[in-house]
This record gives sequence, structure tokens and C-alpha cells, in this order.
Amino acid sequence: MTDPLKVVFMGTPDFALPTLVALAEDQRFAVTLAVSQPDKPKGRGRKLSPTPVKLAAMEHDIPVIQPAKARAPEAVERIAAENPDYIVVVAYGQILPLSILEIPALIPVNLHASLLPRWRGAAPIHRALLAGDQVTGVCSMLMEEGLDTGDILLCQKTEITDMDTTGALHDRLAQTGATLMTRTLAGYAEGKITPRKQDSGQATYAPKLAKEEFVIDWSASAEEVSRKIRGLAPFPGAVTFHGGLSIKPLSCHLSTARAGGRPGEIQGVSGEGITVACGAGAVVITHLKPEGKGAMAAHAYTLGHGIKAGEALGK
Repeated sequence: MTDPLKVVFMGTPDFALPTLVALAEDQRFAVTLAVSQPDKPKGRGRKLSPTPVKLAAMEHDIPVIQPAKARAPEAVERIAAENPDYIVVVAYGQILPLSILEIPALIPVNLHASLLPRWRGAAPIHRALLAGDQVTGVCSMLMEEGLDTGDILLCQKTEITDMDTTGALHDRLAQTGATLMTRTLAGYAEGKITPRKQDSGQATYAPKLAKEEFVIDWSASAEEVSRKIRGLAPFPGAVTFHGGLSIKPLSCHLSTARAGGRPGEIQGVSGEGITVACGAGAVVITHLKPEGKGAMAAHAYTLGHGIKAGEALGK
């Protein structure tokens, strides 16, 4: 039996967990070090909270380092000391310098949550939903100093349904990406994968979300409103207003009822949810998060706040 391929894993949030666990539990690989962002204070007590990757690494007895800057000489030296065959990066959160990218004996590999070159950048899942894409996926790619510009190794597609939210798509792509990464590392080591250049002329970019994008414009079409609600759910959440308080719709679907009324007008309230008129068509909000409260069924919210047809959502 050949020795397992040595891997240094770099990642931080939940999206990285399936890949880390898949590599840690696959006998073809040996994850000898995990690198994650520093712990951050959370909650009312502002207590330091470990990153998801740190917790998972500790559960698998993998040493963890959390440099404030990965490019710091001591961090680079620590990674290099592992003599890894691969450096695997999944949503780490920092741009890596050549001093790290040149360390692995084989290649540094990144998992990206889009079908490159579409949606290079920080928010590919959100942007795919907001744009109304019908298909997306994950790609493994060679890492270089550019922003998601490296050669593509493998990709796996997934269809986007009319009910998908960013949260649902995030979880699906994270699982798909874990399998894709194990295939990538094993296949590349065996000489079965040939990197291919990206067509930069087809590139689109997925910048971080801006606060002004969160507010729902009810004069937009029902399809656009649905995409905004689903594309921002559960985080950061699309925002509208009722009675001076903010509401974050978390799930919705297009209404099959005949559309009417002014944009933002509540057309009906039922056990299914709240039907709201848009510039063209209407949507049914099925779940929401009121200001200062937890997520709940839209119907439950209407019972507690006496919402009825004819009222309006929005500023």
C-alpha cells in the first residue's frame, strides 16, 4: 500500500467542513495540519468562538494554527514544515501569497462554489440565485495569485430549483464539493486530470453583498422578488417593513392567483402564508423573521400581528 498523500487544509466556515471531514476520513489522504482564521467574539458576552473548521479539525485530532495573516513568515514556515503533497483551500478567507502557493510537492487546490469562470469572487452562491441562473456547481482549480483565475481541474453541475435558497444551495454544494475534492486529489496524483485554462472573456464577478441590495423593491416582478428573497436567505436576509418594523422573508414561491393591487399590497393571508403583489405577479411569503425575533411561519406572524389584506409592506 502506498503512503497517503499529505494535505494541509486551509478553511474557516461551515462550507469547508464536508471537504475537511471527507479528506480526514479517507485513507488515501493524511491531513496533517489545518489552518483557519482566528477565533472571533460572538454573542452578548462577546466570548471568543472557534471557527467551524477548527472544531472539526480538533475532533479529528488534526493540529490547528490560526494566524492573523497567513503570509506571516512564521505561518509560512509552519505550513512548509509539513512537506505537504497538496494544500487544499476551501473558503479560507485570505488571499494567499506565492510563498504558500509554492509549498506543496504537487499543487495548491481551491474549491470554488460556481462553474468557473462564471461568478469569480466572494459571493458566488448568492449571485447565482439573484441573477436567476438555472444551473451552478462547484469547481476544483489550481491556485494562483489572481482572483479565482487558476486552471480548472474538475467541475460538478447542479440545477437550481425555484424553491432553492442560498442556504439550501450552500449545503448541497458543500457536500458535492467534498466528493469533487477527493476525486481531484486522487485523480491528479495518478496523472488522470489535465488542467484547462479558464476563458476569461466569459468571466463574471460575484462581489460581496452591499446593504442597499437587501431591501425588497416590490415594484419589481414577482420572479425578481422571489430571487431576492431566496438569494439572500437565510443570511443576510432580504428586508421589507410592516408597521415600522423590519421583516426578513426567508422563503417564498410565486402565487398562482390572479395578480392585482399596487406593489407591496397584501392580497391575502392564509395558512400558506402572505400573498404580496409585485410590479408584475405576486409572491407568497411562507416563512419570515421579524425584527428582534426568531424565524417563524408567515401564518403565525399574521396571527400575532393582525395582518390583513389591503395593508402594505415596504417603506
